[in-house]
Amino acid sequence: MALDGPPILARLALDAIEQFERAADEVPPPGRGGPIGRLAQPGWVIGHAASTLDAWVNAWCGGGEHDAWSSKWFERFVVAGAPPNAAFDETRAAYQRIAERARRSLEGLDEAAMTSPLKGPPDDWADHTVGVLLARTVAHLFAHAGELSVTCSLLRRPDLGLPGEMRHSLHTPIEASSMGPLVALDLDARQAFSMVAAALPVPAQAGAFARLNAGGWIVAHIAEQDDQYWGVHAQGLEADAWLSSMHVRYGDEASKPPYAEALDALQRTFDRGTWYLEAITPEDFGRVLRRSRIASRGEQTGQDLLVLQAPHAYALAGELAAIGSLAGGADPGLPRTMTHTLEVAGAGR
Repeated sequence: MALDGPPILARLALDAIEQFERAADEVPPPGRGGPIGRLAQPGWVIGHAASTLDAWVNAWCGGGEHDAWSSKWFERFVVAGAPPNAAFDETRAAYQRIAERARRSLEGLDEAAMTSPLKGPPDDWADHTVGVLLARTVAHLFAHAGELSVTCSLLRRPDLGLPGEMRHSLHTPIEASSMGPLVALDLDARQAFSMVAAALPVPAQAGAFARLNAGGWIVAHIAEQDDQYWGVHAQGLEADAWLSSMHVRYGDEASKPPYAEALDALQRTFDRGTWYLEAITPEDFGRVLRRSRIASRGEQTGQDLLVLQAPHAYALAGELAAIGSLAGGADPGLPRTMTHTLEVAGAGR
């Protein structure tokens, strides 16, 4: 029997829409004009997110018409290649309108829709499914929310605590058929984060920018979370000794762990967690693994940890990429090719 409400990928997309909106609203007035250094202008980031959300969810997943503003955006910035400058208030209003339409579309989806073909995408995406594009929507919006968080931090805003509340997807019963796509999304998030971390310029690694986390802290933080989730709590293993000594858990005071050692720890923890995720069972999905340090999240099952980890990794990959751009790094084009999601969906072959 089908469970009530939309499937988990649609619920995650609803959370991504909401959390990106929260990040956009946290950008203080001084950051709503031109870009800060090499960071992308927030107005442009929001416009890009709005235009993409309209195409991916409203048009290609939902089968509706493209928003008129979104079509003009595409012609201006994608076809004509205009400089990436856009008025914050204009793009914020467009995002709000497009997001509301997307919410209605997502709330009406069912599990069968996840394997449906897209409606009118470009030829090179014609073999994708609705589920694949929703997973990509989640990754894309959280990565750009992480990017906006860097602007917020530079302008003395408190940490956004991404991925945030996740009120649509956390503690939500899911169909057994959703297990594979949820694990695949997390594996893709780990892959994307590792790729960004490996290419981070040295000044960003060492914490050269005031009010921003050092790259070493971000990488060690993701590694420590992974170690706790899938090593300590899921498998009953001893915590990684180096990570335990670095004090990089949520709420710890920011530090600057040596970057090379943080990368080594990331590889260690990902190695011992990946095999577990690739073999995860329905029993593991439903088993309570830990109690969150954040009181509102309460007891967390394997499924809950996946729901939290994938958006968190994409958001911090976006943050890491933005900090890297301040040091001259190239845009990694997150979320990149989501190979695990494509494989699970049988697309892209």
